[in-house]
Amino acid sequence: MSNKISEDYLEDRLRVEFMDDARDRLQRMYDALDRLAARKAPDAEVIATLRMDIHNLKGTGAPFGYPAVSLVAHRMEDYLSGLQRLDEGQVGSVQAFLDRVAHLIDRAVQPDISETNQILRALPTRYVFDIKDVEVRNVEIMVVTPSKVVAKKVGTELAACGFRSVTVQDPIESISLALRAPPDMLIAAMMMDGLSGLDLICGLHAMSVTRKVPMALLTSLDLDNHALREVPAGVSVIRLGPKFSEDIARAITKFNLG
Repeated sequence: MSNKISEDYLEDRLRVEFMDDARDRLQRMYDALDRLAARKAPDAEVIATLRMDIHNLKGTGAPFGYPAVSLVAHRMEDYLSGLQRLDEGQVGSVQAFLDRVAHLIDRAVQPDISETNQILRALPTRYVFDIKDVEVRNVEIMVVTPSKVVAKKVGTELAACGFRSVTVQDPIESISLALRAPPDMLIAAMMMDGLSGLDLICGLHAMSVTRKVPMALLTSLDLDNHALREVPAGVSVIRLGPKFSEDIARAITKFNLG
């Protein structure tokens, strides 16, 4: 009994320490935005602070019992990717991310899968073009690839269709993210360290939570390559090359996403 009490005490203590640290990091990020507004800090310094603290929260949220915090932090990190300056609208979006994290930390009961999905889909999305030119759809696609170049190419193509995308570089991490917040579609690169895109897709197909998620394999291989013979039935193949846009459009139509 004493061991159980000690374990519970330690778990509670670690959770309190996480919450204290998370609130400190949130305050540091809010303060950084205030310094930017007051022109007391350059954009690069503020963005660096945001990236450092939100990356820490992404890594520590789930282990301490706050998986939704990790998921929101991941989205904010994705939002900040490639940014060199913060305009007024982007500052407002960052504040929305921080407000959501703060709310989750203060919750006594963390959201289930359904509510988590609603929270994630309500988060801001950054587009590289005028959003008025595109019909924005309530469709979220997870792109799993270690290549930033490929991620940008796929993300831009999906955004042009009105879809929001979230990039995950680590295939192992993508399993946890997909299980906690199943996307409307998953696109995985064939070649990745640790776990191939094909193995990832096969694994997710075997799990009840993600079994019905539409999936596509991203590859530079020709369709008649022997390595693609093991692609599960129903999984689309998107080729990097001249057929790229055509293959993505075909997959979207196949899965009735558009």
